[in-house]
Amino acid sequence: MSDDTWPPVAGNYRIGSRDSPAAVLVIGNGVADVPLDLVHISGTMKTENLGLEKVIVNLVAEPRIRFLIVCGREEFGHFPADAVTHLASDGTDERGRVIGARSAIPYLCNIPREAVERFMMQVEVIDIVHPKEADEIIAFDPQYTFDEARNAELKATVEDCLTRDPGRLEEGPIFVRSRALELETTKATKSIDNMAIEFTSQMLRLPSEKLSTEASVVSLAPEFGVFLDVVDGVVREGPSVEFAERLRLYYRGVR
Repeated sequence: MSDDTWPPVAGNYRIGSRDSPAAVLVIGNGVADVPLDLVHISGTMKTENLGLEKVIVNLVAEPRIRFLIVCGREEFGHFPADAVTHLASDGTDERGRVIGARSAIPYLCNIPREAVERFMMQVEVIDIVHPKEADEIIAFDPQYTFDEARNAELKATVEDCLTRDPGRLEEGPIFVRSRALELETTKATKSIDNMAIEFTSQMLRLPSEKLSTEASVVSLAPEFGVFLDVVDGVVREGPSVEFAERLRLYYRGVR
């Protein structure tokens, strides 16, 4: 795989040594002193669904990566670190929900199960996130900086991975194409926010009989994420039709 084809999905990351087996995943908007000469890639993750899917897609496309070091501090609501660690240990159910995750919407509905299973087989997830109990958010996307002790812990963990390097996975890379994951981050976020506002608005203005959890969205153009919301007869657009349905059910209290 050449440098111009990997990673296949854009994101907030930096590329380091292409021969390293270790990847670093910083939770939220954390700023860490990552030793790029020792790691393959270092990036951030903020959400338990689209964000986690992007991580999976990029890692399974590079079989040289065998460790994923999850670090930083947990974030309230999304609980992305919890989603990663539960995915590694428990996988997903038949609906694509990360088993055991306490996140709000931990659904991996934009990638095939093959990619999830490869991630679990290929990568050892190392959890050095602390604190794990997250305070309620009081600022949007708050930034935090690793102190000297935390940076030292991260470097030591990376070095330990290098001593345990099992080598490149024999199986070849898996490439996943997904419109939802190819959306520019701010556009995807705005799309999700708009859907959340509309689904919440329905609960406030429509009678209970109209809000039946048995009514599903109707896919109109899945390649463009366009669907019909049968509750109020409005055509909407989201990152993907299936994700829209998961979000709608969440706001109806169905998990």
